[in-house]
Amino acid sequence: MSKKEQIAVLGAGNMGTAIAQIVAANGYKVNLWNHSGDLEPLRQIKEKMENINYLPGVKLSKNINPEPDIIKAIAKADLIFMTVPSAFIKSVMQQVAPYLSGREICVDASKGLDEKSVCLITDVLKDILPKNKIATISGPAIAGQMVQGNFTVMNVASLDEGAIQMVKKVMENKNLKLMPSGDIIGVEVAGSFKNVYAIAMGICDGLKIPTNTKAVLFVTALQEMGLLVERMGGRLETIYGLAGLGDLLGTGLATASRNRRLGEFLAQGLSLEKAVAKVGQVVEGVPATRVLNSLSKKYKLKTPLADLIYKIVFGKVAPKIGMEKFFKNLK
Repeated sequence: MSKKEQIAVLGAGNMGTAIAQIVAANGYKVNLWNHSGDLEPLRQIKEKMENINYLPGVKLSKNINPEPDIIKAIAKADLIFMTVPSAFIKSVMQQVAPYLSGREICVDASKGLDEKSVCLITDVLKDILPKNKIATISGPAIAGQMVQGNFTVMNVASLDEGAIQMVKKVMENKNLKLMPSGDIIGVEVAGSFKNVYAIAMGICDGLKIPTNTKAVLFVTALQEMGLLVERMGGRLETIYGLAGLGDLLGTGLATASRNRRLGEFLAQGLSLEKAVAKVGQVVEGVPATRVLNSLSKKYKLKTPLADLIYKIVFGKVAPKIGMEKFFKNLK
């Protein structure tokens, strides 16, 4: 028997499909939408109850309705999860905004920032949807592991306690828990920029840098993220929680992580274009690297590791030479 709340998930990639499956398995009807340029996942789900392209091997719930029409997908929705790449969230939500009543809870699950405005996605959403309650979820959650029932804990952040409780209600099960937070800035910043530092973990793997040395980068990454979060008005402790340390560990160590794999391919000598193509999906860490570089300059922060990642990603320095110089100059 289906529960009364209606759910929409915008974006049928691995995370969007995983969230749809988790919510559907909890007994909710879910409309799952994907952009018109890639309708194959929706066709696969409709015909085979499986997203072969992005979440292979997972039998999906009959409560998931693959819907190619975005207006139909969000019609009567109580919760809308946004899992499209962060670069497209603004345009997608501008498209649906005229059709929303203002009662919907909109949840950012993109783990990115708006590169053009250098703003948090939650701030972008507030501008477009001033009447809606806004929340964000972030933390160490590899989509494939999460949907297979591996125990997972994430943060859910919002300034509205009712929004937090509604997201917890539809998502939580015995293997998935959401820890509430009022620090939207900290959760969003940590979730976005851990992608950048995960690239560094991949570079280490590609260069065969040992664990002792890689640990230095973990610590440096947390310190740099902490500087930025505090300067932007967030809480330092958030960086050392699920959205920061937890997600950096999960993404930086996971062999399937897109950002880690990108770093590994760059260290093996591939160009950025070829490395992204080899990953085969959107790599949020690439635009996040540009945003982090801009914010570091804006706030006049000393972020040598972020600066190095920027130079490696955009071909300004060879990975091996850059890493050697970084460790030599470490103080």
